[in-house]
Amino acid sequence: MKNLKLGVIGCGNMGSAIVRGVTKKGIIESENILINDEDTDKAASLASETGCRSAELPDLAGKADYLLFAVKPQDFDALADRIKDQISGQTIVSIMAGVTIEAITEKIGKETPVIRAMPNMAAFASSGVTCISCNKLVDDLQDVKDIFRAVGEVMEVEEDDLDAVTAISGSGPAYLFFLADAMISAGEKSGLSREKAEELVKQTLYGSSVLLKDSKDLPSELIGKVASKGGTTEAALSVLKDRDVKGAIIEAVIKAKKRSEELSGR
Repeated sequence: MKNLKLGVIGCGNMGSAIVRGVTKKGIIESENILINDEDTDKAASLASETGCRSAELPDLAGKADYLLFAVKPQDFDALADRIKDQISGQTIVSIMAGVTIEAITEKIGKETPVIRAMPNMAAFASSGVTCISCNKLVDDLQDVKDIFRAVGEVMEVEEDDLDAVTAISGSGPAYLFFLADAMISAGEKSGLSREKAEELVKQTLYGSSVLLKDSKDLPSELIGKVASKGGTTEAALSVLKDRDVKGAIIEAVIKAKKRSEELSGR
């Protein structure tokens, strides 16, 4: 268990998921995690659930070794104005989409160790992936890696790659949910009850994801193992190929990346 203090600013979905993961896995003592949210009831509820302590912003910012910014990007400027005087040597960890390390440093107004992290929604099930990047003032990423490993896997990337990460991993769960919704609707149109269709689709996608992760085969090779010549899977895939579904997915991801770049001011 790490002997450090973590300050979490923002108790929304992702901030709360990280706090729950860190406390459940015993990464940091609950009493050493300070949390704050504009919704004081939300912060109090999370503190009661996890054993952490709710704190006022100046107190939290001054005492924590790591400050996790889990607020909406549009709320960052106001937050920075409130705490920048208390920042002196702490490491800032930001999960704010589209806010660059340079923008954070400029707003804080002093040279500060900053780490950007992009977790995805699967963190809610402790099965996410978080990509992290940092400035040159960060000399050790191990503590932050351990924090995010409480909710899944961790990967180091260059900051310039975070827009692509956002498009693939950050938005990625929605692509899978879109597929799941379509498969459930198809199941109903094929005569299954909604309940049975949902159960079949959820377990099929879950099992297939586990197989994909554990297998040494490429996705294209796994497709070949499912689709036999002249069979049902080949018939289904022919429709997807005719509609250029692969091309549409690639186009969608690229559009998401461009939108991330726009939000980053690039």
